[in-house]
Amino acid sequence: MRKIRSFGKIVVLPTFILALILPTSAALAEEAGPVPTAEPAVVDGDAAIPVGDEGNDPAADSAVSRQDRIAAETVHAFGSRKSNDLMGYEPSLYQGKWHMPKREKLRRCISKAESRHNYRAGRGGFYRGAYQFSPALSRGVTWMMQPEVRKEMGKDGLRLIQKLRDKPMNKWNRYWQDRAFWTIWAKGTGKKHWPTRRMC
Repeated sequence: MRKIRSFGKIVVLPTFILALILPTSAALAEEAGPVPTAEPAVVDGDAAIPVGDEGNDPAADSAVSRQDRIAAETVHAFGSRKSNDLMGYEPSLYQGKWHMPKREKLRRCISKAESRHNYRAGRGGFYRGAYQFSPALSRGVTWMMQPEVRKEMGKDGLRLIQKLRDKPMNKWNRYWQDRAFWTIWAKGTGKKHWPTRRMC
C-alpha cells in the first residue's frame, strides 16, 4: 500500500491501481516492436556480384529457405530423377544467384533453338548439350562455378565439378547444364554466346 497526500488528506491507492495506470517498460517495448538490426553487406570480389542468392533466388527471403534450395540442388547435382532426364523442356533445376526467373522463357527458347531441348545433343560434334557449349566454354564454366559450388556443396561438390571438367557437356546432367547456362548468361552479359537469342 502507498500513501499519497492530496490537498491535505491522505489518500491510499493500492499498488495494483498504479500498475494499471502506468505502462511497464516491457509493454512499451512490445508496442514499439522489435529493434531492427542491420546485416552487413558481404560481397565476393566484384562488388556488383552478391554472395549467395540475394536479388535473384526466389527462396532468398530467409537463410532457412536458402538452405532448402541448396539441399534440393545438391540432390539434383549428384543425380536425381529430374536431373537425369535429358530430354524435353523443364523449368531450370538451378535456382541460385545467377538464375533469372523473368528470363526463363528466353532460356527455353534458346534451348529449343540450339538442341530442341536435347541435353545429349552433339555426340561427336564440336558443340554439345542443350545449350551447345564448345569444349573450351564448358571447361571454363566449371572454373566459374567452382567457388559457389564449394560454398554450397562442400568438398563433395568440389570433387564433382572437377570431374565434370573432363567430360563433354552432353554427358553432364540437366542440373549442371542449366547452371552452366545461367552462369555464362551472367545477367545478359554473356548473351553473345547464343546468336539464336535473336529469334527469341
